[in-house]
Amino acid sequence: MELSLNAANIPPANTNLTRSDQKLVSNPPADAVKQLAEAGPAAIYHPSEEAQIMVESPVVIETWIGRSQSPDFPRFAAITESAKNSLKSSFETFQTTLSATHPDLAGKKYGFTVEADGKLKVLNTAGQLSSSDTQRLTDLLNESTDLKAAAVAFRDASIDMVDADSPWSGSYLGRYNLTKENFANTIDLAPMLKRPGSVPPQEFSDGLFFNQLAYKGELATRETEAAMFERRAAQRFSAQA
Repeated sequence: MELSLNAANIPPANTNLTRSDQKLVSNPPADAVKQLAEAGPAAIYHPSEEAQIMVESPVVIETWIGRSQSPDFPRFAAITESAKNSLKSSFETFQTTLSATHPDLAGKKYGFTVEADGKLKVLNTAGQLSSSDTQRLTDLLNESTDLKAAAVAFRDASIDMVDADSPWSGSYLGRYNLTKENFANTIDLAPMLKRPGSVPPQEFSDGLFFNQLAYKGELATRETEAAMFERRAAQRFSAQA
């Protein structure tokens, strides 16, 4: 089969189209134009009052750092340790006398502390004392002039030591506000005087001065630190480096 192509039969590629004088006009439906004219905005944003308050009232956070450790801290720590040793000696003497004169009381577990006025207060920590026992022990403790003087000396020395320390460095004792007024609610002197091995390890640890302060102490604030500086203004040592 033979296929014959004749170039004369192929129309030219550049054939011109006849231009029309008619103009194109857009004619949308009448109802569509009306709906578009009457339509409102798609959405309107109204911020809530809570959002406005958050924008208009930024939160201001203040941080209290507190004092640095006083150069006198080592000296006050040494005084406190010496006062503790004297208190331990006086308490052991008291316990020996108590065993001889009041054996029924000597066999019972109790604590004691110092009140703001310097009197010794019995603490029925183990629940082994009756009200009568508590009163008898209170009288005997306060009648022991050596023990009472040693307890007051330790209280005052420990307050000096805490005041001389820092909330953020040193021994961190400055994190707490220890005063004559809150000492009795914070420190039980009896467990501090126990010898290692005489009680279970956890009980011995709980009785340490620092741990009692951590468990029961009042946390210091900007206001309590300012009050402490005011109390110390007339004293010779500075609680700030």
